[in-house]
Formats: sequence, structure tokens, C-alpha cells
Amino acid sequence: MSRWQSKAQLNPPSSPSEQRVSFIGNLSSPQSLLLIVLFASLLAIMFTLLKSGLRDFDWVLLGMSGMFTLWCLLGAAAILNLLKPFLDSFSSAQTAGLSFVVCLLWVACVTVLGQWLMTSGLRGKVWLLDYWALAETLVVVSVLLGIGMRYAYLSLQYRLREQSSLHARIDALHSRIRPHFLFNTLNSISSLISVAPDKAEQAVEDLAALFRANLQSGMSVVRWADERDLCERYLRIERARLEERLKIDWQNAELDDDVSVPSLLLQPLIENAIVHGIQQLPAGGVIAISARASGDMVEIEVQNPVPTSAGIEIGNGMASENIRLRLQALFGDRADFKGQLQGDSYRVRAVFPMQKMQGGLA
Repeated sequence: MSRWQSKAQLNPPSSPSEQRVSFIGNLSSPQSLLLIVLFASLLAIMFTLLKSGLRDFDWVLLGMSGMFTLWCLLGAAAILNLLKPFLDSFSSAQTAGLSFVVCLLWVACVTVLGQWLMTSGLRGKVWLLDYWALAETLVVVSVLLGIGMRYAYLSLQYRLREQSSLHARIDALHSRIRPHFLFNTLNSISSLISVAPDKAEQAVEDLAALFRANLQSGMSVVRWADERDLCERYLRIERARLEERLKIDWQNAELDDDVSVPSLLLQPLIENAIVHGIQQLPAGGVIAISARASGDMVEIEVQNPVPTSAGIEIGNGMASENIRLRLQALFGDRADFKGQLQGDSYRVRAVFPMQKMQGGLA
């Protein structure tokens, strides 16, 4: 790779992954489906109590009304979930209005179908549409939908504030450069200028690449090839200081280059392994790095030796907290991040869904 190519890679285009918070929310999650079923059951019980009273509680009416409310709520949730990509292209007010109309039309269809089944379909009678019953149902549903839209709006505002706070916290953690790392790097560069100017120039470029990566949004994603290249640059800087004490073992690190990973996911883990592990050991040690695809998930592990002395601290967990929060914000419950001390070694493991960058980065 030429010097000009190396310098051109110091400023790759960023790929932000911040997604707009949907007004509709995730209606297909197990938690949402459970709430829908519970709400439908409560509505059926309330309707039956109002119609038959507690003393003459009508279990048949409960079953019929429960079936009706489940069809209405689950069907409306399924339709809104299918229309979600289309509805998300509108503003929140427009999305609320369209969702209101869609749900009302669906309830009208279910009501008409229910009337037909109760008369002509099951009993063989001549079917005549009961317009008053349909109107009463739509009025009640309109009131409930109004309450539901208000709840969805408040939920949207809460999620927006939560996302804003989370992103601000992530960016604050993401943009921090360890002062001792900067000082050590500058000292290494100054010592190399007179004896190895080429290595000193390479160290300056590597340091610039690290700073550029830290200036990106904490919610950005990059290709695996670019993340690994950034780690190689960081390791070159540390090797100039630690020399033979630092050894790297890339195990099963054969992910496709276009697999997307959160920016600065691996480099802080390697830095923790060096600062709290290799640097504390007089003889140094080996950092084992594993990155592999497991089905539709990506698994990244970093394992390093640590001192066995009781007075040695493993670290304050800032980098780990940063990574955990970013994975949670980007992938939700599908992502996992854990760190574990096993005897004289420490291992961290990040798991998240596999995605590929469209078009790749230059």
C-alpha cells in the first residue's frame, strides 16, 4: 500500500446508524403481544360485567366478546406492523391520523363479519346489517383509539428523550482519549524521529486515524475491515512502546470485510487488555482476538492475561459500559456484552446481529 493510499484511508466516510424513533413502536415483540392480549381480555371482562352483571355473569358472552376484541386488537397490530415502513415516512401527526383510520376500518370489517356469523353464518337466518350496533361499536372504539394515540404520543416523547440522553452519554464516553496513551504515544514518536523517521511518520498517521475515529458519532458503524485496520494501527503504536512484551493472536478473525460493526468496538477492548493486562506484567503476554459469524450473529471475543496480585485493579469499566450501551442502542435485546475474570485471564465477549454495509466504504 502506497503512502498516498495510507493517508487517504485516514478520513473514511462515516456511516451513521441512528434510526428515527417510530411513532407506532415495535408491535411484534413478545412484550407488546402480551400487553395486547391482556388488554383485550380486560376489555372483554368489562363489557361482560356491564352487560350481564356480576351475579348473572354470562360466560358465553365473555367468550364471544373476548374473541371479538382479540380479532380487533391483534389484527390492527398486524396491519400497522405491516404498514410501518410506509407510515414512518410521514410525520407523527400524520402517522397517528392514518393509524386511527386504519384501525377504525379494521374494526368495522370485524364488526360486520361478526354480525354475519351470528345471524346468517351460524344460524342460517337472513342477514341484515345492524347499523346502530356498528355505529355504537365505532364510537366506543374511537374513544379507545383516541386514548391509545395519546399514550403512543407520550411514549414517543419518552423514547425520544431517552434516546437523546443515551446518545449524549455514549458520545461523551466515546470521545474520551486516555491521557496516558496520548503522552506515551507522543514520547514514542519523539524518540523515533531521529533514529527511524519513517516509523515516526507512520505513528503520527496511526494516531491521527485513532483521533478521527474518536471524533465520529458514538452510534456510527463501519466495515469490519476498517475496524480491524484501525486496531492494527493502534497495535503498531503500542508495539513501539512495549516491543516484544506485546503479542497478538488473531483467532478465527475471518469475517467478511463488509460486515458492519459499531465504530471503535474492538479497539477499546484491546486497549483495556494492554493497559490492565499486558502492561502490568513484566514479561508481557498474548492477547487472543476472535471474530466469527455464528448463524446470523457476530461474536467478538478478546482474552488477555492479568496480574494475579490482589492489589491490581482490572479497570473502571468505562470502555465496557460504553460498548454495552452502544450495542443496546443499536441492536436492542438481540445484542449481548459480558466480561469475565477466569483465573489469571480476563475475557470479554460481544454478540450482535450480522449486517452488511451497502456498497462498502472506500
